[in-house]
Amino acid sequence: MRTDRELICESCNVQLDLLDKEKKVNDERIRKLEEHKKSELENPTSEETMKRIERNLQIEYKKREGIIKTIKSKDRF
Repeated sequence: MRTDRELICESCNVQLDLLDKEKKVNDERIRKLEEHKKSELENPTSEETMKRIERNLQIEYKKREGIIKTIKSKDRF
């Protein structure tokens, strides 16, 4: 049985591999930000810190959505 990746060209596979790696890095960033947020909720330092964490989380979630859409896209690179 052939997978979708076997049916696409080599450069597309390279791009998909890079996107997979980028998603892993993004997931790790989100995990760390969530931990930081939890820590900040338990021991608040400043309102600005929480705003920064929330803003960074929004950015990382948007990046992840874009990465996932690109990976699932029928159009190739």
